[in-house]
Amino acid sequence: MKKLFLFITIISFTFLSFAQEAEIVLPEVTTYIPGAVEQKLVITAEELEAAHFENLGEVLESAGIQMLSYGAYGLETKASIRGYTDETVRVVIDGICVNNAQYGTFDFTSINLSAVERIEIIRGGFTEGVEDEGSVGGVVYITMKKGALKNSLAAEVGLKTFFNAERPLDSVFQKLSFEGRFGENTFLMAGGSLNYAQNRYLYKVDKISSLCEGAFGSASTSGRWKSMENAPVLDGQANASLTHYLGDGNYFSFGDSFYGGHKSAPGPVNSANPGLQRDYNNSFSFSVWNPALANLFNLKNSVVWLCNNRFYQDKAGSENSTHYINTIKYTGTIDFTSLAGGRLQKMTGYSCDFTILNSTNDGQHIQFSAVIKDTTKFAVPGGWSFSLPLAAKICVNDDKINFAFVPKTGVAWQGEILGAFFDVYRMVQFPNMDDLFWEGGGWHGNPNLKPESGWGADLGMTVRGLSFAGQHEIKGGLTLFSNYYKDKIQWGSGTTQNLSSAFYLGLDFNIEASLFAGLWTLDLNGEYLYNRLLNKANKYTYGKRIMWTPDFVCNLTTALNFELVKISLTATYTGRRYTDNMNLYYLEPYLLMGLSVEGAEIGGRKTVIKFKPYLKLDNLLNWQYQSVENYSMPGISLTLGGRISFL
Repeated sequence: MKKLFLFITIISFTFLSFAQEAEIVLPEVTTYIPGAVEQKLVITAEELEAAHFENLGEVLESAGIQMLSYGAYGLETKASIRGYTDETVRVVIDGICVNNAQYGTFDFTSINLSAVERIEIIRGGFTEGVEDEGSVGGVVYITMKKGALKNSLAAEVGLKTFFNAERPLDSVFQKLSFEGRFGENTFLMAGGSLNYAQNRYLYKVDKISSLCEGAFGSASTSGRWKSMENAPVLDGQANASLTHYLGDGNYFSFGDSFYGGHKSAPGPVNSANPGLQRDYNNSFSFSVWNPALANLFNLKNSVVWLCNNRFYQDKAGSENSTHYINTIKYTGTIDFTSLAGGRLQKMTGYSCDFTILNSTNDGQHIQFSAVIKDTTKFAVPGGWSFSLPLAAKICVNDDKINFAFVPKTGVAWQGEILGAFFDVYRMVQFPNMDDLFWEGGGWHGNPNLKPESGWGADLGMTVRGLSFAGQHEIKGGLTLFSNYYKDKIQWGSGTTQNLSSAFYLGLDFNIEASLFAGLWTLDLNGEYLYNRLLNKANKYTYGKRIMWTPDFVCNLTTALNFELVKISLTATYTGRRYTDNMNLYYLEPYLLMGLSVEGAEIGGRKTVIKFKPYLKLDNLLNWQYQSVENYSMPGISLTLGGRISFL
């Protein structure tokens, strides 16, 4: 991997002398559609760089999204939006859905955040985009960097400690990135990361060896401190993409991204049989983009080969497995932008994928799935716009066929400052390959599973650009949502099964404030959720809350942006979560506080080399908590780091 980084760097500087300004002219596109029905939370590359996140999971947590985590860096993490988790939360990178076909999730440590241009988060099942149709809980759209007119090379190193005397220096994170010109109209993006985390943090257990919960090391509970064992992670990521512009914004791009990780899996705290999981993922993509053809439509075609290989073995040798997944995906989209004088917009997309699975636990299977989606939007005078997304999806697993029609509709109004929207949508989630075919550990899949399905509705309001005295600006949104969902797939009684139905009611909110001309900023994101199981056939769970779903999740980030230093304070709250659907036992709420200090760049405008130091204190209250039952989470930690760039 190091040789690859060195090769990319040498090639990049070889072409530095040939860099010239490329003129890229985009035709004008007229549109009078003022409002979007879906509400997006956008996180830019600048915000990602300033926050020094370790992985994508931390980014989502900062957006007020619940994360189901099994430990510190590199260990399994799942996002839960509006009470839905796993494959119901889709991850789409440059228009391609990258959720794993076998188990439906995405590894949040496998993407290098320094290569990301923008992240857009949509909560719920209403999506206007036509790249993929599979969202129930929400979608995370990720746009990767395509190029920069100026050449730059940057490196970042972070050193982390959990204040464990046995392991003072616990983790090392390293990132390297290059962006710039590879020729007159050709742009190169390349980068990588190499990380090692011993994850030997301290946690506290009580007299009966149960995990303690509470602030300041559970000071109110007598017990003993233990050091996490068998949890080291060594992983790395490398990515490179080449984009060539043909004029008027037309371009083609191809790239490759590789991730390799050796992850010790300690299991729950009472486990005496840890395992080792090795992941090797590769993604090769090719895209052609033709924007605003004839001032009428955008056209994009993408082909991706996804290769996901996983090897697992436990200490006792009782469970050893291999999983090979190869998927070819195609996505084509056409976006008409100037119909009816700019008052009508149509977006049509088609995506399909073919997957071959060879798994110790699932056996050998093939899967074909396809989605065709059309979104029509039109505007009427007065700031109103209407949206009608329609999708048809099919999935074939060997000889099992699932088909669904997914209609949606919404209306939005946008004024100068205030906006409002209302939408109604259907949600459908097909079972993944593990749900259907898994055999092992006393569990087995169920090939007779029905797709999960339901209906949802959102009612929201937005505020944008509310200014006071020319120095203060506030924007944000509030969304009331409701869902009725049936045939939810859950593992239980030795197999997978469809639960009858459930009801969801909640409130999403986000507020961004820039005060005193940006000197003080506030960012508040969160979700309140009420849900109940409605399976009358099970009197023990009827009317009870769905397990693992907190009633309240919230993140507040406040920052002081001085000329020489930026100081940020974060607070993340996660409410009570029941560990069973009978609601007999629960995990205590927890509050995680964090402090980060980032210094100004050292080096003037004409300086070629610039350096920016930073430090982060996570879990300032040393809160002992569980995100998932019987899995200890890390307490207080300190990360010292710096970013050096060559311009």
